[in-house]
Formats: sequence, C-alpha cells, structure tokens
Amino acid sequence: MIRVIVADDHVIFRQGLLILLQSSENINVAGESGAGPETIHLIAQEKPDIAILDISMPGFDGFETLERIQSMDIGTKVIFLTMHKDSLIAKRALQSGASGYVLKDNAFEDLLYAITTVSSGGKFISPSVLGSVINAPLQEDKSSRVLTIREREVLKLIASGLKNKQIAQELFISIKTVETHRANIMQKLDIHTTASLVQYAISIGLLEK
Repeated sequence: MIRVIVADDHVIFRQGLLILLQSSENINVAGESGAGPETIHLIAQEKPDIAILDISMPGFDGFETLERIQSMDIGTKVIFLTMHKDSLIAKRALQSGASGYVLKDNAFEDLLYAITTVSSGGKFISPSVLGSVINAPLQEDKSSRVLTIREREVLKLIASGLKNKQIAQELFISIKTVETHRANIMQKLDIHTTASLVQYAISIGLLEK
C-alpha cells in the first residue's frame, strides 16, 4: 500500500483528487492540506511514502516545502502537481529532487501512473511537457533571466490582459507589489512592451495561443 498526502490550496480540485486516489486499491490517503506550513506538519506526523504538492501554495511554495521535506530525511518522495508548463520550472523541480512533475491539465490521466512509477523508484513527467524539459537549456535558477514562481504568475496574468489592480486582487497582493514584479520581469527578460511579454508567455507555455 502506497501512503500519500495531497497538498493543494484549491479545495474543489483537491477533493476531486482525493476521490481519484481513494478509488485505487494500492493507495492510502494519509492526509490533505492547503498550505505549506500545514503540509510540513502533516508530513512530519504521517511520514507518507509520497507527497503530492502544488507548486503555488500559501505560506511557502512547493520548492520550499520540498526542501523542508528533504531536511527531515524521512524518505518521503515528492510529486509536483501544477499548472506550470514552463520547461525551466519543470527542470528546476527535477534538479531540486522532485520525483514527479504532473500537469493539472493531465492530473486525472497521469497521477495514478506517476504515483506507481515514483513508488517503484522511477521518475515521471507529464508527456505534454517532457519534450520541452529534455530540450530546455541548462540554466541556473539564480540566473538573472529566470523568473520566480510569483513573477511567472504575474506574467501570466499580464499576458492574459489583466491590469495591475486586477492582478493585485487575483493574487491578494498590493498594486505596488504588482508594479515591482512587472518591473523585475521586464528587467530580467529585457522585454519592455506588453505585446512582447504576451509572446514570451506563449513561448514558455504560460499562455495558450
């Protein structure tokens, strides 16, 4: 029996996953959570075989959660379940020690197989992002051209046509913080028009054509 926990701040989506996982005879759901700190407490208590984590969570994100899990040295493996199609984020996830990277678009098709694969010592990447991960340039996460998770979220919303005020409301941050993120994004990418940001967002899979 594979013991798993699920961490995602979208309650309805998380409940759907739980129904899927509980339908498998080989999987036992040891718990669920909706934020980073709560997830760490749950994992320390339950010591699951696999933690299924959203990358963008309140408290601290999936990468920090992964780092804290690794510091526990309890053998829990991590599968990221995310909307991020950016190959650089996927590559960063694997380089950071994640065992799986499953897109939410394909969650119900891929997740059970991903859990079985990871439990057996393998790694799993959603087929729709695998090719771009293989072909992604090797690039340090500290590079000035690599955006943070929050910057990618802001970029996606900018490219979707939202104004600063709307982005602030969507992400529960101040307008000034949005303006700072926008300036940082343009500086890192050396892009200075919204139209060019849209093209960049499409090129890395943040925004569909």
